[in-house]
Amino acid sequence: MPRQRPSPLTSLLAAPAVRAAARALIAAVAEQTGELALSPKAYARALRELERRRGRPLVFPALLGGQGRGARVRLADGTWKLDFVGGIGVYAFGHSDPDLLETAVVAAAADTVFQGHLHPGPEYLRLSRALLRHAGKRMTHAWLSVSGAIANENALKIVLQKHSPADHVVVFERGFAGRTLSLAELTDKPAFREGLPLRGNVLLVPFHDPDDPHSTHKSVASLDAHLARFPGRIAAMLFELVQGEGGFHSAPQGFFAALMQRCREAGIAVWVDEVQTFARTGELFAFRSLGLDEWVDVVTAGKTMQGSAVLFRHAYNPRPGLIAGTYAGATVGMAVGARIIERLESEGYLGPDGRIALLGGRVERRFESLRRRLPLAVSGRSGVGAMQAFVPFDGSPEIVSAVLAAAFEEGLLVWSAGARPGKIRLLLPVNVTDEELEAGFAMLEKALARVGEQRGLEC
Repeated sequence: MPRQRPSPLTSLLAAPAVRAAARALIAAVAEQTGELALSPKAYARALRELERRRGRPLVFPALLGGQGRGARVRLADGTWKLDFVGGIGVYAFGHSDPDLLETAVVAAAADTVFQGHLHPGPEYLRLSRALLRHAGKRMTHAWLSVSGAIANENALKIVLQKHSPADHVVVFERGFAGRTLSLAELTDKPAFREGLPLRGNVLLVPFHDPDDPHSTHKSVASLDAHLARFPGRIAAMLFELVQGEGGFHSAPQGFFAALMQRCREAGIAVWVDEVQTFARTGELFAFRSLGLDEWVDVVTAGKTMQGSAVLFRHAYNPRPGLIAGTYAGATVGMAVGARIIERLESEGYLGPDGRIALLGGRVERRFESLRRRLPLAVSGRSGVGAMQAFVPFDGSPEIVSAVLAAAFEEGLLVWSAGARPGKIRLLLPVNVTDEELEAGFAMLEKALARVGEQRGLEC
């Protein structure tokens, strides 16, 4: 049998000499990084300069300093933190994962830093294939982009063009879509659009309320009221299946199915935003975890894939020019994104019994243990898989900010979500170890106890 020639679509890491060179470079960088650290005064000066150049203070006094290790990240002053937020969901396998670093090094040396839609490379095709492999039979096209906001902008343009002249979009209360001019209006957070001109074409529907047995009926009735008030004017409904910025709220399959079926009957698009949920709920796409495949027309993905994409049915393939753009993403991001998906597939992370689903159970048990010890400081746990949250004390903005600061001082990076009440949000590496979880929850417990003591609150 003739020897098969290597394909440019095969990862260059398959070549032993290439992988060895990548490992050598990574080792050299790690060695040098370990010898470098800013003095306390130099670190403080660097933070002040960065804040001045940004025009606003940093949320955490944190400047990353190179090599990390799993869920642990090294700061530029040589100190270490446990990172349980991962760049708000970007670092799927934590910091300095050797395999992903090797992938990144080789991709960076291959050709160009960025790829565009005019000149895509092999990484573009590998990532597109990987996404569509998991998106179900109805999703036939993938268009890559840099940020989740751009993916959602592209999705918005696709559904508006398809259903023109309809120009209204239905969204959930407490939902988040992005920070561009258009997406700020789709986001139910007035502070995010202060001073911006609004078109007034966004219609709100209540999200699922687990305490109300009539929640689904009320949301469908709200959608029906909008359809009756604006006949022929509604282009799409946007579904955030696990609300991220809104507080990690989720809902049962029947809630979404009822609304999506009503959208189908009304002839409006079902658009699912998976920018944050991508690869965190047990499958790559939460809409497939929930068995909603038959209704979805357009879906966006981001964060964990190291870039973003909008996927859509053939019927929604837009006319030329609508979603064109210079950049499709960084070559490194595409290569690493494809590799992340390959590892999720091959290392047992996906499925109802996969490692992401099991991680959700491990975290829930630790929250339950923490709640038993601090019953007044921990409540309202929500989330799924590798995205979890809880309400600290009364969930007021002041308390949430205090817990974030105290956790950082204890050595733990977490983030906020939601309002009325606010929550502490965890976006964990999918490969977080039991030792890292134990250490992180110990730090979180100390932070909660410190805030309680400082503010005279019972825990």
